Amino acid sequence: MYLPLYNVYEKRCVVRISVSKLGFFTVLLPLLAFIMCIILTMYKDFDRANHTHCNVPNIFPSISASIGNYEPQRTIWKTAIYLHAPIRFFIIYLRWKYYREIILDSFAVIVNVAVSLNVIENLSLVGLTYWTSSLNYPFHEVCFKTFIGTSIFYMLMTSILLTQYRRKSHMTRLERNSVKLKWRTFSINVVSFTIAAYFFLRHNRLCEPYVYSMFGFSEYIVVFSNIAFHMTTVYDLERKNIYLSPRGITLE
Repeated sequence: MYLPLYNVYEKRCVVRISVSKLGFFTVLLPLLAFIMCIILTMYKDFDRANHTHCNVPNIFPSISASIGNYEPQRTIWKTAIYLHAPIRFFIIYLRWKYYREIILDSFAVIVNVAVSLNVIENLSLVGLTYWTSSLNYPFHEVCFKTFIGTSIFYMLMTSILLTQYRRKSHMTRLERNSVKLKWRTFSINVVSFTIAAYFFLRHNRLCEPYVYSMFGFSEYIVVFSNIAFHMTTVYDLERKNIYLSPRGITLE
């Protein structure tokens, strides 16, 4: 990721950072933390995490229980989110520059709205991490709902913009793959969220065995598809590099 270079013009050392590798690291950190939290919860806190007011058997804990109710899972998740958040906001800025370069000027306002939704999405992620469901459920719930809503609309808007309103209609192979993956992961995200909502309501109403587990599993798919969508940044900014030098930060 980091490669020291020698600038023959300024006689000074600069650092080059691959944007695609930086983006991959940004999504890999919370992904690994999420998987680790799920595994640890099922291994050491299985009964407590799967207990609900219905007192029926379940096998998959919810995301909130897995990342926020027990240790060391809570610390693992918070550490990953807090570490990656500043980089993630910087990636949002790079995405905004990328969108402004390839999307028609007449849709600049829509691009700004989409990027603003992405900013709110990430602020909500930090919020639901800070206010866990066990310590402050009302704030956690608000942040979670905001995260879901803004992420869905951000994914939809950017997918449409990158499909229909480019400056150049011709797309490279990487650009086509990126758009295709965006639409697929967006569709999976919406479907899995809808299924999760159905199982959540059904569990609360009927108290059937394993229905809450189906809710939890559907939540996992929501998270994985969201992460996969953001991982398409690797395709979008595949040839971009960040250069750090005494003169500042440049993107080429």
